[in-house]
Amino acid sequence: MAKHLLLRRFRLYTLFSSLAAGVNVTSRILYEEIMGLQFELAVALAYISGMAVNFAFSKWITFDSGQSRRFNREILKFFAVSSVGLGVTVLVSAVAVRILMYYLLGQRMFSFMIEEESLAMVAHLAGMAAGLVVNFLGHELLSFRETGIAGRIQALFKQSNKESS
Repeated sequence: MAKHLLLRRFRLYTLFSSLAAGVNVTSRILYEEIMGLQFELAVALAYISGMAVNFAFSKWITFDSGQSRRFNREILKFFAVSSVGLGVTVLVSAVAVRILMYYLLGQRMFSFMIEEESLAMVAHLAGMAAGLVVNFLGHELLSFRETGIAGRIQALFKQSNKESS
């Protein structure tokens, strides 16, 4: 049963992440081509744009925690997990674009057939795929679960207040 639920959630997460990916890719092109931002910054801002879409679908559909009454905690945990995913996405995208540019355009073998934007898109999608896996695992294990972290943090603050009194 647990394996079935995990697989169902991963499928839903992938489906809704695809919608968020559409926002992500479209906004990256807008940020880079229209606003003239550097590739890595455009990828990062695009990631944040898609993250808002992903949070809504993740909370209310994929992880079914719309009635949890822990919105503030969930959005903080979602942001923390997504920040790790952002780092993975940008890192993999940046490495992939440089490798692709070096090997495909730098070798001049295929440079007449390949546009830089196509390579940037492939690199961006590779980064998004890596981020998808990291994010799903983090959200499954942390974001929409009662982990007790907030209670432990509150207890630490209460204890430090008592000691300082």
